[in-house]
Amino acid sequence: MKEYLIRLTPRSSFQIALHSDTLFGAICWGIRTLFGVARLLDILAEFETSPPFIHSSAFPWKKVGKDFHYFLPRPHLQPLTIDDLKAIAMERAQKQRSPRLKKRPYHSDKLSLLTTSGDYKLFKKISWIPLTEFRLLMKDMAEANHFRRYLDNKFAEPNFNQSGAVQKNSIDRLANSTTGSGNTFYQKEIAFRQDHGLYFLIRTDAIEDYLTPVLRFLQDSGIGPDARTGKNWFSVEIEGSGLFPEQDGNAFISLSRYIANEPLIVAKSIYKLAFIRSKVESREEFAGQDVWKDQVTCFTPGSVIVPQDKKDYYGQLAPVKEIADATIRQYGYAYPVWIDMEETDAI
Repeated sequence: MKEYLIRLTPRSSFQIALHSDTLFGAICWGIRTLFGVARLLDILAEFETSPPFIHSSAFPWKKVGKDFHYFLPRPHLQPLTIDDLKAIAMERAQKQRSPRLKKRPYHSDKLSLLTTSGDYKLFKKISWIPLTEFRLLMKDMAEANHFRRYLDNKFAEPNFNQSGAVQKNSIDRLANSTTGSGNTFYQKEIAFRQDHGLYFLIRTDAIEDYLTPVLRFLQDSGIGPDARTGKNWFSVEIEGSGLFPEQDGNAFISLSRYIANEPLIVAKSIYKLAFIRSKVESREEFAGQDVWKDQVTCFTPGSVIVPQDKKDYYGQLAPVKEIADATIRQYGYAYPVWIDMEETDAI
């Protein structure tokens, strides 16, 4: 399958994160709206044998001049030990030590260790790294070298959005008033800075068959429950080339929420789990029903997975709800970026 980059330029504030399962739900509603229920069911049936498309979660980009700079989730790596931190601290102390402190190396080394430990805490909080650094990690998964580049100011996390609380009013429908059972509440919204936005990657052979019309439709309809009030709107651009050509390896970094459906070598994988319980998007046929899905456990984007066997795809559409004679499924296919995992890289 060919990889495409879908660039989203926000036209409003956002109230939801565009995870891979959120994007899949929006695509499915778009297929249903444009092509009908029968076409949607046929496409969903294809996922049982061979997915017609897989896609990542949405990640930030920024534009500098005419160039777009893309960011990806920082891979989960084996954490540094205290000995690793001491070695890096000694390197920094040697570089920074002034001639007058050479007679008192103990104090400068101790200060460097304290400073390095504090910097490592800040480093571990980084969510996004630039594409150039991600590609370096694909070749060398050592967190120590990754941390050294951070200390040398080779990369930094972008400040691409600004979040804030927006005051809203709930209405007492019986009294048609904000008093009584009505109330004031606050909702978090995300506003993107100028020349910043989101993108996701998709691999498919059906980009023109139905995905391009659906993406154009979502450009005009928005994504999520608040799209009808002017939130979660964007313009869309489809780039004919993605970020990662065909790769090979014995492990992969997932760029999507991944619900495993195959045996993995867990002891060699480095990952973070998320526990998700979301709601079915409530439209006409689901009105008045319990729309909460079952909770699912998934690997988060950035998880480094070592599978037992090499396959064309990993994950599943997990059944999470029976409602109105329909089975609702949660998107959980991995979007793999393949790497060679050395034995020393694993836990």
